[in-house]
Order: sequence, then C-alpha cells, then structure tokens
Amino acid sequence: MIETYPLVATTYAGLEEVLAQELLELNADDVQVARRAVYFSGTTEMIYKANYSLRTALKVLVNIRNFKILRVDDLYHQALKIKWEQYFDSDKTFAVQSVVFSDLFNNSMFASLKLKDAIVDRFRKVGEKRPSVDARNPQVVVNLHITNNACTVSLDSSGESLHKRGYRLGRHEAPISEVLAAGMLKLSGWDEQSTLTDPMCGSGTIAIEAAMMAKNVLPGEVGRSYAFENWKDYDPELFQRIKAVKNHRETDFMIYGSDIDRRYINTAFQHAEKALVDDSVIFKVADFKSLEKKAGCDFLIFNPPYGERIQTGDEALYQMIGEKLKHGFQDTEVWIISTNACLKWLGLKPAVKIPLYNGSLECSFRKYEMYKGSKKN
Repeated sequence: MIETYPLVATTYAGLEEVLAQELLELNADDVQVARRAVYFSGTTEMIYKANYSLRTALKVLVNIRNFKILRVDDLYHQALKIKWEQYFDSDKTFAVQSVVFSDLFNNSMFASLKLKDAIVDRFRKVGEKRPSVDARNPQVVVNLHITNNACTVSLDSSGESLHKRGYRLGRHEAPISEVLAAGMLKLSGWDEQSTLTDPMCGSGTIAIEAAMMAKNVLPGEVGRSYAFENWKDYDPELFQRIKAVKNHRETDFMIYGSDIDRRYINTAFQHAEKALVDDSVIFKVADFKSLEKKAGCDFLIFNPPYGERIQTGDEALYQMIGEKLKHGFQDTEVWIISTNACLKWLGLKPAVKIPLYNGSLECSFRKYEMYKGSKKN
C-alpha cells in the first residue's frame, strides 16, 4: 500500500487561496487553507511534484510527529522517540528551524537546541555515529513548531526557500520575491495568454514569472536541489520521471519589461535566459515618464519604489505615475503593489484592494481601471 503523508505548504499572507488552487490542480488531497499555509496530503510523488511545480509555495513540510508538552524536557523525551535513523543517515548534516509561541521557552533557539540534542542522542542510542549540525547549509532540515503546549515536528522537504528558483544572479537592490510575483500575477486574474508590461521591472522578476507561467515552464526546471534528495528513502528514478514530463506551451505574444537603469535591464536579460524564457520577454531601458503604451497591450503590473526604499521626492514620483496612467494608458488594466501611504499619492481610485506583504512590509496590491473620458479615475 502506498503511504500517504500529512503535508503543509507555507506561503506569504494573502496568497493562501492561490496556493490552495495550485495544489488542487496538482490533485493533492485534503486541501485546507490556514494562515500563511495550506494543509494537504499526498504520497512521496506528491512531495516531489509540489516542490518542483508550485509557484506560490515557500516550503513543503512533511509532518512526522505531533505531541503535547508540559515541561521543557518533554520536548527532548518525545523527540527522542522518533526513529530519526529511518529518515536520514548519520553522515548527513542537519539543522533545526523553530517557530515558538510558548511561555515554556524563552526563545526559539533554546527549543531548537533541545530537539537537536534528541536527534543526536537517538543516533547514538541505536549505535550510529553522531550526525553533524550545519546551520548554514544543512543537507537535512528539521522544522519545529510550538504553540502553547502543542508541538509539531516536520521534515522540510524543500531545503532552501522555493522562491529561490535558480535564475537570479546575485541581488538586485530591492528584489520582489519570485513567489510574491507569481502570486500577484495569479491574484490579478491575468489569463497567461495575453501581453503584459512591467514598466518598472528592475531585474525582471515579474516579467520572468509571467513568461514562465505563459510557457508553463515549472519553477523546478530552472535547476536547483531539494532537501528530500538527502533523505534515506529518496527515489531518484521517481523524481527523474517527474522532471522528464514537459508540457511547455508555445506563445504568440510577448511579455515586456522596462526600467530606467541599464544595469537592471542587463541583469534581467541574464535572468530570463537562465529561466528558459528569453524568447518570450523583451526588456528595454526606458523612463516610465516617457514610456508609450504598446499597441495590443492592455495590462500593466508593477512595483514602484516604496517602504524602506522611500526617499525624498517619491511623493512626486507617485503623482507622476498617476498622471501618466491617466493620460498615457487609457483602456488599460493596471495592478500596482506598494504601501498605502505611497498609493494615496497616485490620485486614482482603485477598483480592487488586496492586502499583501513584501517581506515584513505591509503592502496593498491594487487594481486601477483606466478608462477614457469621465471614468478615467
């Protein structure tokens, strides 16, 4: 009988419903939306597919034990009962990542230490050598979540966050997460079959994620590794069969991106090539102030400077954006993510407002319908 596991995919606040829909499309079972997460169940194949295919997930966790604790040492004793030697070999490095909301622990590091000790002692107890801890680049990641006296111990099947597709070269000044970009595209209702423009594209993340969606290039195709490849029961043949399935689509339209800084545009070209979509995106150096609406393109989506990047003069920038949209992009659907404070300077009335977070920064993702004539605002 094929074993089914309780699983959870984590994401950003505001993207839970989008992620749930992705899981349903993957034929996951028992899909249930939670806060910044979606619970589901599936086989080993589903674990591999979820990591390889999901655009709006940050991690895929496999629940291996739930228990209650009344004292700090209860965590150690309960974790010692888990047969860790069945999950990974002692020659693999590991790390514990904890999220703790409990008066029993002063901080999450103390809880992580208790679980780490239990894992190490379990290997010793069964006559194996002590596995090494590697906090920076572990081969196996154990996730601990404590709320009051309820503990959940999981294996992190992803390893590095899934927003790290593998196409980004270094760091742009203030990049938008690949997961957030994909989530915004899905929330906007873009049909994945028509042209769109990001007029302040930076290093190209939104445009590239759009092109990947349009061509059905899966996030895992770009090339990265996953923590489950270091597990004892890893099935390389199964994973290879999953990777061998390509359902790419031909596109008869282009995705456009522009930015005032040539360095970002050069980087965007490199990112698009690495992401296997350089034949579907066109980047150019252009100031939004002088940008003309592209014929046949009635969909704009972008993230102007905001929040921690806000500087003197940005009020004028947003006022310029609002005026440009009114007069230069009539009959266009526009989606912008920024802070509430910045968006009020646009002088436009939003048709839709969706609360989102960019990292820890509270934002609003808003739709503006630019009409000709009296309804332009």
